[in-house]
Amino acid sequence: MNTKILEDIGLTQGEIKVYLALLELGSSTAGSILEKANIQNSVFHFCVNRLIEKGLVSYTKKNNFKVYQAADPENFKVYLKDKEKQIDLILPELKAKQSIAQEKQEVELFTGVKGVITLLNILIKDAKRGDEFLFITPEQENMKEIQDFYLKYDAKRKDKELITKGVAYKKVKSLLEKRKYLKVKYSDQPLPANTGICNDKMAIISWGEKPSGVLIKSRNIIEKQKEFFYALWNSL
Repeated sequence: MNTKILEDIGLTQGEIKVYLALLELGSSTAGSILEKANIQNSVFHFCVNRLIEKGLVSYTKKNNFKVYQAADPENFKVYLKDKEKQIDLILPELKAKQSIAQEKQEVELFTGVKGVITLLNILIKDAKRGDEFLFITPEQENMKEIQDFYLKYDAKRKDKELITKGVAYKKVKSLLEKRKYLKVKYSDQPLPANTGICNDKMAIISWGEKPSGVLIKSRNIIEKQKEFFYALWNSL
């Protein structure tokens, strides 16, 4: 019998041995269960009491001895429902802690072409219709693999109905003009690093021989970056 399922729902190996022994023995005293389950006396008493607390074992007293009885296996459903109710009680507090964690700043580094592609996909993973995708492009890698990816990336953003705006250096205009989905303004002035922003995430990317990118999650940093983007956008 595969007992891993019983472990997965919270029973220890000792509890499983005691419960299965009781299922086979029926009503039994400690001695019979100890022999059947092949466990020590101290382990038995610890486990059987835990099973009683979980509603999976009951007992009566006969001639001053406890006689134990395994609950119907259907009681596992009741046990799991009780667990679910307990989780429901603590969920609001857990979610509150999660929201605090979400406000923390996070930074992840991605390296290589595949890594940067992964980074860009993460950037729009949770984006919804009408969300903005803002980017700044002082340079773009002309490698076929990357340009092919950007065409697919444009299609993903279009499918999600994202509003995609960018400011690019004029020298990369020939590459970006091929991508009709984008709304781009061009600048003669030097621009900061390749940057993409979507909702609460920002990517900073460096192309070249060893492409790399940084994913930043920080509400304050991203709000400032959005302000900078729109100041630049409105000046062109």
